[in-house]
Amino acid sequence: MRPTEKVLRIAHRGASSEAPENTLAAISRAIERGAPWVEVDVQACADGLVVIHDETLERTTNGHGPVAAQPLAALRALDAGDGERIPLPQEVLDLCRGRCAVNLELKGPGVAPGLLPLLEAALAGGWPAGALLCSSFDWAQLEWLRAALPGLALGVLCEDVNDSALAAARALGARTIGCALAHADAAAVRAVHEIGCVLWVYTVNRPQDMARLAALGVDGVFSDSLAAAPV
Repeated sequence: MRPTEKVLRIAHRGASSEAPENTLAAISRAIERGAPWVEVDVQACADGLVVIHDETLERTTNGHGPVAAQPLAALRALDAGDGERIPLPQEVLDLCRGRCAVNLELKGPGVAPGLLPLLEAALAGGWPAGALLCSSFDWAQLEWLRAALPGLALGVLCEDVNDSALAAARALGARTIGCALAHADAAAVRAVHEIGCVLWVYTVNRPQDMARLAALGVDGVFSDSLAAAPV
């Protein structure tokens, strides 16, 4: 069996079992726990970008309505849990710089162009290319980023590792493929490794799932609970 300690642990929306998801508090907690990677979600609002998972505000904030329709100032005035604000992508990078790597997941349309200046500045300012990765289920946005910023690491997200996902990863020169826990099996690991990518699996919170994936040779897991197994 492959030791679980060798499976990369990615703090899913920060340490989201211990602090409000996708907040600076959750990211800080993940860093304190020694997480080597933090994953957060990025969406476009009316006049900028914010770090939030859902298309609407109700589940994770005291606001209402679609994120895309709200101005940035209004979103920043909301409570995202325990008095935390909805972060900006720049705040996430500032907090993580030199402390952990960051996976920015692009959610919804129009995120890639708005994110490009921040990504360019981060890489030009000394971020190691391997410590900053953009992933998405919207592979067209990844293709846009590949053309605009060839040095950026990319991750293809999918439910299951099928021919379409593998073809997209090859075309993009992707570093990672991320699939759902229910579809993570030996065939998926083999197929991903055969094209030179690593397989990250979401969302893994139970030690028994972690042990199974480690035995299969999975390379990394997204986890809400960093206490579920060693980092």
